[in-house]
Amino acid sequence: MSFLPIAVLAYALSGGAIIIDKILLKTSLPNPLTYAFYISLLQLLVLLLIPFGFSLNLGTPAYLAIISGIFYVFALYTFFASLKKNEASVVGPLVGMLNPFFTILLGSLFLSQTLTPIQNFAVFILILGALILTLNIWRNKLQFNRRILWIITSGLLFALSYLLLREAFFTLSFLDGLIVSRTSSGLFVLTFLIFPHIKKQIFTSNKSQQTVSSKSTLILLASGQTMGALSGLLIAYGVKLANPALVNSLFGIQYLVILTTAIFLAKNRPQLLDETLSKAVITQKVVGAAVLSLGLYLLAV
Repeated sequence: MSFLPIAVLAYALSGGAIIIDKILLKTSLPNPLTYAFYISLLQLLVLLLIPFGFSLNLGTPAYLAIISGIFYVFALYTFFASLKKNEASVVGPLVGMLNPFFTILLGSLFLSQTLTPIQNFAVFILILGALILTLNIWRNKLQFNRRILWIITSGLLFALSYLLLREAFFTLSFLDGLIVSRTSSGLFVLTFLIFPHIKKQIFTSNKSQQTVSSKSTLILLASGQTMGALSGLLIAYGVKLANPALVNSLFGIQYLVILTTAIFLAKNRPQLLDETLSKAVITQKVVGAAVLSLGLYLLAV
């Protein structure tokens, strides 16, 4: 079976999930903390997998999975915060790139993993692609610290979460590691309700906006998370069928979905995504995304 249609569909779904996240942050769930709370709470659905062979083995691997789940909550929050402050066509590709970038970097620093000459060159390509993609943000020096820092922090936290989970998987089965890490995310986020000011943010919505219980919001929320989950499963299956480098090289599909949707919405609902879509900017973003795809390909070779 060819990996190509699987990888294309996976990254298309990933792009769709990011679009839905951006729309919800602009409309129904404008508070990144609220959005991260509900998404993290949904992780508890993983408990439905317990009858399929879960066994609890307390020890260092289980604790690593628990910490991974906690990092995942903060990674979600910083991702949604950066998505609210920046364009989806910038945040999606950059956070997607920073995750493997920081994973390899942290692995080389703390886990005695060595970088090959090709991977070193890939790092340079990734930095170049990131600079091209974020050119418009760099021009606005007053907003550099706030906007870029959220994106970098999100990529770092996702990398820490996945790196710890991967270490746990060396001992735990896939099902055990997944259930422990995602359950810890859902339980950890419940501790937010201990703090009155955070609880107020989560459950208080602006009267001009929908609540999380509205039908349209629930449909969008469920659709986005389903697309994201399917994307992750398809990418994992694609990697099983082919070299990870080939799968990662199709990362640009995600970007094309975001950009195409942005262009489509620009005519009727431009306020939903807040994308800058002049011909020069579109060209810049396409080139930046293409360079990032090349860098991810080289990183996995």
